[in-house]
Amino acid sequence: MPTSPLPSFSQLRAFVALCDHQHFGEAAVILGVSQPSLSQAITALEKRVGGELVERTTRRVLVTPLGETLLPYAREAVLAAESFNDAVTSRGAALTGSMRLGIIPTLAPYLAPVILDGLGRELPRLQPELREMMTDDALDALNRGRLDAAVIAIDVNLRRTAVVPMYDEPLVLLIPADHPWAGREDVDPAELDDQKLLMLDEGNCLRDQTLALCQRYGVNPPIAVATTLATVVGMVTHGVGATVIPEGALRLLGHDGAFAVARFAEPGAVRRIGLVHRTSSSRGEDFARLAEVVTDLARAAGLPVRPLSESADPDVRVGRRARRGRS
Repeated sequence: MPTSPLPSFSQLRAFVALCDHQHFGEAAVILGVSQPSLSQAITALEKRVGGELVERTTRRVLVTPLGETLLPYAREAVLAAESFNDAVTSRGAALTGSMRLGIIPTLAPYLAPVILDGLGRELPRLQPELREMMTDDALDALNRGRLDAAVIAIDVNLRRTAVVPMYDEPLVLLIPADHPWAGREDVDPAELDDQKLLMLDEGNCLRDQTLALCQRYGVNPPIAVATTLATVVGMVTHGVGATVIPEGALRLLGHDGAFAVARFAEPGAVRRIGLVHRTSSSRGEDFARLAEVVTDLARAAGLPVRPLSESADPDVRVGRRARRGRS
């Protein structure tokens, strides 16, 4: 039987960190404590719950069935305590201090510099720590309390996450310089069926958005996959095929004539950019304000920022209206 019904916050925090990293040394570094102190906290917690939470091996830590059962409750308790602390420290001092902000790789190269430079002027008391990571990794880090918020493309299934929509970013076609579509402004997505489409590897939101676009229009073009956007662009310039990219990424590619751009017929294809944070966070108003500031900074920097569509229907955001008009 448990010797005490109330474990301490430090014990729960130690347990969550150890389960996340499955290594005493790594968890201790993250928590800023010594390994003996971490071990003592885990042992004390095990005594309180009346059972073994982790199995100690020579290399890694394995979570026991009891530990797996109690981990979700421990995580919720830690996040709630951190939200409480956020509310206390931010009271009367909105958007100040440190903020761990994630950003996806297909946005970071051109939006991250704008954020870091602009927030220094607009919110000088805020200290953003930008971390580039894939969408799934950012959402996982958010739910584990390793991020405070993230700027992502929100055309994905978001659970246990609060969403602040920011703006729509057009998607365009990057094609070889001598492609017959070069300069077109009226490409129907259904025409993609005749093209070899280049896209990023699994796990990238841009790949998912491209596949969703194809599925929505019933097209099934031949596909080639690359790991990085730079590789995809290189394949385009060598005439291998075409790819769908965010319009903002064009400013990174230069204008050496090695490729051309084509755009989809109005209303076009877009991805929706938004800021996400934990639903348990007490800083919802702060995050809404941050999203507004970042949107204004992106617009002022000349990035392709479209006002949010009236409809949140993803079919509208990728231009399905054009298809309905043809049918």
